Amino acid sequence: MSEQRGHLPEPTVRERLLDAALETATINGLAKLSVGDVARRAELSRQTLYRYFPSRDALVSELVVSETAKLIEQVLGAALPHQDPRDALEAALLAALRATRDHPLLDRLLRTEPEALLPLLTTEGSPVMVQVRAIVEMILIERTPDLAADPVEVRRFADVVARLLISYAISAPDDPPEVVAAFVSSFLINGALPPEAAATSTPAPEVTP
Repeated sequence: MSEQRGHLPEPTVRERLLDAALETATINGLAKLSVGDVARRAELSRQTLYRYFPSRDALVSELVVSETAKLIEQVLGAALPHQDPRDALEAALLAALRATRDHPLLDRLLRTEPEALLPLLTTEGSPVMVQVRAIVEMILIERTPDLAADPVEVRRFADVVARLLISYAISAPDDPPEVVAAFVSSFLINGALPPEAAATSTPAPEVTP
């Protein structure tokens, strides 16, 4: 085992295990994911794996959180250049839709094991739901002072966006991501903001059938 060649810093070991879990789950699926396979792919012992993840479920849960965090980085990067709330939300939604469609593990699970993935994405209080809501709240608070003045409204809005985004990610519509992102962002922003604030947002582009 390569772990015997020297002590690795803790984050490096954890990252190796998560990378190995991602590769293993992408190949075999979540249902057949075993800690033994993950440890072998990471070139570490099962005992080492259990020091970082006390159970298979703990490993899977952190893998989902880790991959979600990577997707959120892409979403934030897409929204950052835009100060207009509708433009920022559209860019964020588009980045999220594209990233989830292109993610190798999500793509496999949605096609072959949706029953294993759905609880991790849709359950109230799940890590994915919590993180997605938080990022939407951040985008809103920074760009819509009228809406941000009421934290309850911000949370409700973020919850709707999170649920819509996860729904679209799980069951992609026939429309391309660009059309979905433009329509959803315009519909939500214009419905949530006061009329005078919504009027300052850039209108959604017309889509030619």
